[in-house]
Amino acid sequence: MPAPPLHLVQTFIAVVEHHSFARAAEALDITPSSVSRFIKMLEQHLGSTLLNRTTRAMSLTETGLRYFSECQQALAQLRDAADRVRDEQIQPQGRLVVSAPVAFGHTHVVPHLADFLRAFPAIQLDLRLSDGYVDLVAEGVMLALRIGRMKDSSLVAHKLLENRRILVASPGYLALKGTPATVDDLAQHECIVSAASHDGRLWRLFSQNEQRTLQPGGRIDVDNADAARRLCIDGLGIAFHSALTMTAAIDAGDLVQVLPQWTGRETGLYCVRPQRRIGPAARAFVDFLAARWSEDGGRARASN
Repeated sequence: MPAPPLHLVQTFIAVVEHHSFARAAEALDITPSSVSRFIKMLEQHLGSTLLNRTTRAMSLTETGLRYFSECQQALAQLRDAADRVRDEQIQPQGRLVVSAPVAFGHTHVVPHLADFLRAFPAIQLDLRLSDGYVDLVAEGVMLALRIGRMKDSSLVAHKLLENRRILVASPGYLALKGTPATVDDLAQHECIVSAASHDGRLWRLFSQNEQRTLQPGGRIDVDNADAARRLCIDGLGIAFHSALTMTAAIDAGDLVQVLPQWTGRETGLYCVRPQRRIGPAARAFVDFLAARWSEDGGRARASN
C-alpha cells in the first residue's frame, strides 16, 4: 500500500496536538470542513479508524495512538533533514561561543584557529578556556569540548576523540628519582595532584586484569591541567592526566609515559551542547577540528 499523502498526515498530527479540529484548521490555515475531510480520507486510505469522535469529545483509538507517535517522529526527522539542507546553503556566520579545557585548548584547538577563521570569515569566535564547570545555558555557550565520562543530563553529547588518563614524568625527574617499576613504587615519588579532573586526588589505575586505587602524595596541588603539565615537564614529579593533554609533550620528548601498562579507564573528548539544534557555525567548527585531528599524525585521533 502506498504511503498516504503528506498533507493528510500533517492534518492528523495537527488535530491530535491541538485537541481540536477547529484549532488544527486555524494552525494549518484551512477550513474545519477541510480538516474533517482530510482525516476521513486518511482513515479510508489506512483502512482503520484513528479518532473516536462525538459531538462533545475526541480521542485517539489504540491504532491512532501508535500511528500518531510514529508519524510525529517521522515528521520531526523530515524537518531536521530540511533544516540541514538549508544550513548547507548558508555561509556559517555570526558569533560562536565555545568552551574548552585549558591544556587541551592550547594544544589541540588554538593551533587550528587561524586556518578555521580564514576558512569562515563571517564567524566571530568567542573561545573560553577553563577547567572549571561551565553552565552552557546560563553563560550562553553554544558548544563545549569536555574531557571525561559524560553524565546523564539535558545536554547533548557526542564523542569526538578517545582518551585515557596516563602517568607521565620528565626524563630529568626519572633520571634523578628513578623510574617506578610497580604501582606500589609511586608511594616513593613526588606526585603532582590535580583537581582539574574528577579523579585528581584519588588515582584509579587499571591494567589488563587488575585495578588499583591510591592516594597520591606530593608537595604540589594544582587546579589546572596546563599547570600540571608544565610542572611535570619542569621535573617536579609524576602526573596522572589525560593522554590528550600530555601526548604533544611526549611526542616532543619533554615527557615520558610511566608504567604504560597502567592507565585510567577509557573516557573521551566530547562535544557538548544544549538540546537546541546545532547551528551552521557550530557545525562548521566541530567538523573542521575533527578533520584536523584525524590528520595530525596521531596526536589526537577522531573517534569512529
